Parts: sequence; structure tokens; C-alpha cells
Amino acid sequence: MMTFTRKLKSTTLILGLAMLGFSCSDSDNNSESATISGKVENGNQKVAAADGTVVSAARITSNGSIQTIDGTEADTEASGRFDVAVNADAYQNIVVQAKSEAETNMGYVAAKVENGSSYTIKPINAESSAETKVFAELVASGNAKMVNKSEIEAVVTSNSAAAINANASESSRIAAALSNSARVRAEYFESEFEGESEAKMEAVTNAMIDAQTQLEAQLNNSNSVEARQEAYATFRASFTNAYLNAEMEASTAAKIVEMWGRVFINSTSSASAEVKSEMNTQVSILTATIIDTAVKAEMEAAGTEQSSRDAVVQAGVTLKSEINASAGVMSEIRAAFETYHDEVRTALENDSNFSASAIVTVDSEINSNSGAKSSFDSSIAATISADLVMNIYNSFYSSIESTVESNISGSEAELEAVTELMILINTAS
Repeated sequence: MMTFTRKLKSTTLILGLAMLGFSCSDSDNNSESATISGKVENGNQKVAAADGTVVSAARITSNGSIQTIDGTEADTEASGRFDVAVNADAYQNIVVQAKSEAETNMGYVAAKVENGSSYTIKPINAESSAETKVFAELVASGNAKMVNKSEIEAVVTSNSAAAINANASESSRIAAALSNSARVRAEYFESEFEGESEAKMEAVTNAMIDAQTQLEAQLNNSNSVEARQEAYATFRASFTNAYLNAEMEASTAAKIVEMWGRVFINSTSSASAEVKSEMNTQVSILTATIIDTAVKAEMEAAGTEQSSRDAVVQAGVTLKSEINASAGVMSEIRAAFETYHDEVRTALENDSNFSASAIVTVDSEINSNSGAKSSFDSSIAATISADLVMNIYNSFYSSIESTVESNISGSEAELEAVTELMILINTAS
């Protein structure tokens, strides 16, 4: 029998998240300095900054303010590219500022920079400025080590950058939300993986480093909208694959990302409509991607018919398309997940490996007025405490397991497959 409830341990894993996600190489640079390279773009226009832009290194202080480092100024080339040298031994949380008559933008090097090495950061523009402001809030709150740069990347986009840059409260909310999500994830890793939790988290973190490194390199070399869109699509896939490739079941990876995303959204309820709608879309796409991947894996493991698998593939395509078209409206996003739930359930009903009546009975009981889903939805709404979140999810998982075992007769493998599928299609719907 599967067991979903385990004694929670302390969240020591949050200290294991290295704030990385950068491109670094050894070089013949002066060993008394590090070189930071990149390019400056005008706002969100994604074009090279005009002549007259001056870049310089700065640091984020312990209170989150940005302090320029004297003697590091450099001019951009006509292409907007720059190289800045800074004595890394003297500073932490290094930022590059780009100032012109029209605007000031910045980007941050999300790692401990070392002298004698060179680093490439993503293009400096309004989006990178918004991300840097979120990171500065994490530094000020003492939570910078809890959150990976790729997680900031995943929720802050060019569409929300202007609103974040215009209101310090927005970056503060996002930083707090990411911290809340990180705590919940750490609790889940400690509970689910026990002695392997640190190794699993390290594997995820390293994969996220690779995803961010690849994205920043692609963005620095991109010269078209299509190239940037492709870079971000690759990044989103790599973000979810960071969990899938960490030697854990796809369904477990999906639970982690869904939980992480839900707590993030719960934590940003007071964000402006513009920022919240964009974050709703980005987080929901990540959730949809990994849930769909896990459902397909469970369908294959259960030996379902090809027609059933084909139906699930199409359901996943529709799910992501509808989320992208939702404009971040949560009622529309929930409706998209509900449609996905219905289509996967229909595929299970029509598959000869399962009893259609048993599938209907199980899912109907889960979704009844007094069922597991109703209790879960009412309990999890607005909840952000790691302990409470874990208790609510564990209760939900256990209730579904009991419902499956009470209504379906089959092998242990069949019961496990149905349980996982019912959890996956009912959690976000």
C-alpha cells in the first residue's frame, strides 16, 4: 500500500539552494578582478541601447539597496555589448547597472563571483531590472539562498516588468511568495525522500542552473523575436525537466511543481491585476506541462491502449493552449484544468484495462460535495504555511488512495496507477 503521510522534518534544504544560473568560464583575466559581460537593451524593446549608455558594477546591500562600485564604469559598444571588471573579493550580490539619459536598468549575477573568471548575464532591460528588484528583496529579507534564479525567471516576464519596476510593493510580494514556495518544497523533499532529500534537491538545483545558463546564453545571442521565444520555450521545458530528471517518479515531480505553484499564487493575491494575471499564466503553464507529462507516464506504465494515450496527448495540447489564451484569469485557467480532467477520465473509462463504472464511481466520490476534492479546495485556498500545506495535501492524497482501494479490485500496480492518475487530474482542476 502506498503511504502519503510521513513525519515532517525541519526545512534544512532551503539552505542548499545555490543562487546560481549564470554562465561562467575560467579566463586569463587579471586575478584581481572578475569580468562580467552582456548587452544592454532599451527597456522592453529588445533592441541595442543607444550610444551614451554607461555600465558599472554595483552591489546589493543587506537592506536591499543598490550601491554603485566606484571605478568600474565602462561604455557600451554600438551593439550594446559591454565588459565590466570588478574586484569580486570585496563584494557579494553583484549587479550591473546601465544608465543613459533615458533610463536606468540593471541585471544581477546570481552567484558568488570570483576573481580571475568571466561571467555572462542575460541582456539588461526592463525585465532584468524587475528580476533584480525581486532578488534585492530576497537579500533584504535574508531569503536569497532559498530561491534559485530560474524561479524568478519563471514568474517575472517582460509583460509584468513595467508594473514591477513602478511599484516596490510588487517585487516585495513576489520575493515573499517565492520564499513561501521554497519552504513548502523543502518540507515536501524532507518528507518524501527522507535520507535522499539533499541529493535530490542538489540534482534539481544543478539542472536549474543548466537551464538558466542556457537561457542567458541564448538571449545574449538572439537577434529576433522568434529566437527569444524559442529560448524561453526551451527554458520552461528545462525548468520542469529539472525535477523529472532528478531520479523521481514523474507523478512526484508533478506534485512538487503543482504545490510550489499553488503556494506562489496563494501568496500573491494582493498583487496588481497586471502582475497577477501574468504570473498566473506562467505558473499554470509550468504546472500544466509537468502534470501532463506525469499523466502520460502513468498511462504508459498502466499499459493503456494507444487510443487512450492519443486522447491524453490531445488533452494536454488543449490544456496548454487554453491557459495561454486565458489572459491569466483564474476562472478560465481552472476551467481549462477541469476540461483536461474530464478528457483524461473519459480516456480511462474507454480503456479496456479499466472498469468504466469503477472509474466513474471513484472520480464521482472524489468530487462529491463531501468528497476529497471539496475538502481540499476549501482548505488550501489562501494557505501558505508550509506545515499546513503539507497536512492538507497529505490528507487529500490519502483520501484519494482510500477511495480507489474501496472501489477498484486489481493488482497493486493497477491501484497505484489509478490513484496517481486521480491525484494528478483532480489536484489542479
